[in-house]
Amino acid sequence: MSRSCLALLGFLLVFAGCQSLPAGKSPESRNSVAATAHPVATDVARAVLQQGGNAADAAVAAGFALAVVEPSMSNLGGRTQILVRFPDGRYQGYNGMTAVPAGYTPPEEPVSQGYGTIATPGVVAGLARLHLEHGSLPWSALLQEPARIARDGYRLTPGAAARHENGLENFKDNPGFQRVFVEADNSAYDAGDLLRQPQLARTISRLADAGAEDFYRGEIATQIAADMAANGGHVTADDLAGYEVLDGRYITTRYRGYDIHSLAAPAGGGLVVKALNILENIDMAALTESQWAAAMNQALALTINSMAADRAELDLIGVADKAWAAEQAASIRLPAATGVSGFDSSPAQGGPVLASATDWSGSHWGKDSHHTTHFTIADCEGRIVSITQTVGPLFGSRVITPELGFVYAATMGSYLSAADQKPGSRPRTTIAPTVVTRDGEVVLALGAAGGIRILSAIVQTISRHVDQGHDAAMSVALPRVHPERGETETGERISYGEKINLELTPERGWPIEIDGELRAAGFETVHVERHAAFGRIHLVARDGNAWLGVADPDWEGTVAATSCAR
Repeated sequence: MSRSCLALLGFLLVFAGCQSLPAGKSPESRNSVAATAHPVATDVARAVLQQGGNAADAAVAAGFALAVVEPSMSNLGGRTQILVRFPDGRYQGYNGMTAVPAGYTPPEEPVSQGYGTIATPGVVAGLARLHLEHGSLPWSALLQEPARIARDGYRLTPGAAARHENGLENFKDNPGFQRVFVEADNSAYDAGDLLRQPQLARTISRLADAGAEDFYRGEIATQIAADMAANGGHVTADDLAGYEVLDGRYITTRYRGYDIHSLAAPAGGGLVVKALNILENIDMAALTESQWAAAMNQALALTINSMAADRAELDLIGVADKAWAAEQAASIRLPAATGVSGFDSSPAQGGPVLASATDWSGSHWGKDSHHTTHFTIADCEGRIVSITQTVGPLFGSRVITPELGFVYAATMGSYLSAADQKPGSRPRTTIAPTVVTRDGEVVLALGAAGGIRILSAIVQTISRHVDQGHDAAMSVALPRVHPERGETETGERISYGEKINLELTPERGWPIEIDGELRAAGFETVHVERHAAFGRIHLVARDGNAWLGVADPDWEGTVAATSCAR
């Protein structure tokens, strides 16, 4: 064993051990599949699977590739939640969330960006533990292609270019960003431009050679700590050296004969469980589309509002309490059973959506929304890895250590002001990698990006499939709702079940008749006519003895499958 592998083993041994959880064997598949939010990352995952790597190997490579090609969404300075389902039906979760530094003291006025918002990163350690416990190919080999892409460059997609343009004013004065993301004339790069990241390439190459421990105890850690100390940051060498990937807090519920498996706080799977438990009290399969939209919106609002009283979710039995869910469901009201009864065919799914008609940078929901990535990978043995990675708002903290090239997430400050920001805490998020099974067999493995709309996207996709019987692709493509947010007289943030954000894009939106039916029943509607404003799902589904991948048609993600050797 090489010195770097021994170092990595010593660094991560304290993390070893797999939860023994509800089992149900998955049969081997005739193919493997990867669904990610960027075509380059999908190609990287496919190449690893073609080389004989398993889903964990492909996920490590894809996770690093997304740090290169989706820097506004995910990066090495960010946080992650990982859910693994093994071929024998066991589950393991990994909590790689950013950790508030030991010496952090909140300022009198919360800041929205900069060094003061940076906590100890978890993405590198999370991917490293995943590889240590479940990988089959060498760690160094998996990082070679992400490093090459960063060094040689990749072409900016329309969505990436829009986010770079949107974030330019916030990050252009940071020296690390100036080196890579700002042109000589002080402008952002355009779609189709070749973007090279030599500093990030060197960082990934060093991690390939020296192992993940270098990020937390080696040369990279020294550079991080020095940059923080010089610029008013809070992360120290001790914070980095003491970082641990914790076991994810596995939570499950039964929904109409299906088992829902996810990760609770600080992840958002507890919210998925609550929302589905509420909906189980309503015959969702018998509803018209306006009734389905109204019931869904109210259940989501009730679930979101419950966070204020239980952010830590210390009692997971209480989180999954069906009696509580039944009490909540009793308050839900439905429009009259008239109007559009269902979708006979899927909305248009072919071709890329127009850049001008897509909410690439989350502007519909505000400047700090929906900058996250999700990817799901399944392999020939039946292993599934579902991962959500994020830096928080657009480009996270808007800080890059110039010599290292990666973006740090925003954790402290105004972005997560409602979360626990005490030293050592891992602030609450809504990211929720999820697996759905029936009789022990995988049905869907999914997750989403999009801030609080992660919850609504996952729950609506599951309901479309389970309650309405749509296939996986149509379940993702069908239009969604999300409760409008507001404030009470005391300034408390609240979601309104009877105020419905309604997806009304021409290609895949609700029929306008649904809007009329909801308004006639006394609901308020907000028309949202831009794509990608209701979360982005990337999933894997079981299709006989094969895996089927689905990329959200509102985004630039792709799916790639490779045959299994027999």
